[in-house]
Amino acid sequence: MNKKAIFIFFLCFLLLNTIFNLSADQRAENIEIYLVLDKSLSMIEEIESVKEYVTENIINKIVLEGDYFLLVPFYGKTDESFNGYVKSKNDIKTLQNHIIKIEADGHYTDIGNALNFLRKNIITDNELSRKYMLLITDGKQEAPPDSIFYSPDGSFNHDFLVNTKEIQKEGWKIVVLGIGTETAAKEIAEELSAGYTNVSAISTKEEIAITLDNFLGRLDLVSLEHIIKLDKSGIGNLDLEIESTGYTDTEEITINKINMNNVNILNSPLTVSIEKEETIKISIPVNVPLQEEDYTTDLVFVFEGENSFSPAFLNVYIQNSKGIPFYYYIIIIIVISFISYFALRIWQRKKMKNDNNSNESDYEKI
Repeated sequence: MNKKAIFIFFLCFLLLNTIFNLSADQRAENIEIYLVLDKSLSMIEEIESVKEYVTENIINKIVLEGDYFLLVPFYGKTDESFNGYVKSKNDIKTLQNHIIKIEADGHYTDIGNALNFLRKNIITDNELSRKYMLLITDGKQEAPPDSIFYSPDGSFNHDFLVNTKEIQKEGWKIVVLGIGTETAAKEIAEELSAGYTNVSAISTKEEIAITLDNFLGRLDLVSLEHIIKLDKSGIGNLDLEIESTGYTDTEEITINKINMNNVNILNSPLTVSIEKEETIKISIPVNVPLQEEDYTTDLVFVFEGENSFSPAFLNVYIQNSKGIPFYYYIIIIIVISFISYFALRIWQRKKMKNDNNSNESDYEKI
């Protein structure tokens, strides 16, 4: 091999090494990662692929020193696991060992309890750091009878819904990964205002990695102050500004519903495309119940597919139509009536005076 070939080979090696290092350590800020992992008995065939994916694609490729990581393995109960800042390579190794030890050996699937455990055990208070949650499950909400999240038909009860609303407010990026065909990933994602996707029960770690290849990509609302101005029929527009970061390509986001007090005010589902590292403005037609006065209320977004924006819970100011109120018409009618009455009286008096003058003139002639 001549010197020129060796030189080219060396340059290629340096380039590949640089690219690899950039892909692993390109973040300039630390983040918080919450992994909520179903370890119920029904996951027994899928758990190894999931563990391999988590180890190789999240812990080895995403987690950096200084990140906060909370691992929540759950079934009918929730196990204690890794919870804290990753301060060194030893912590990353400890986290890997926690993943390796997870076995699919539990009864029931209490997602509500897992989310409740997560919220109560967060030990970071950095409001500015970006938060990512990945929930992996192959089933539906199936809490044991002694759980506060239990319901006979497996539906989401009041306690579950209250718990998820608190998460929605905090601007987390949440992704629900459903394993197999019996999963309720879509229903869970709807309650969490999250993105969701499904893979088959026999998926490999590589297939899961392809499905979740944009885990760190985010769509965030730029402004959190919103006003909806309504016309007389209650129709208005919700204007949003959405920023895309961390994606490698154009992404689509579909807003399926906008719930206000459990009523969908979105006229029809809306899909928009966002280029990577782009900020776009969209105007969403909505139909909002009219009230006598302006008011504030909460909106909860429901998404279709794997993409969602954060936060998905907004407080908005509803500005009703400023047409003339009904009582103004009554006042106007009364004023016009008074004016008409006095005008008529003046006319009558003037006519009477003219008649009198005419009679006096006729009398003088006689």
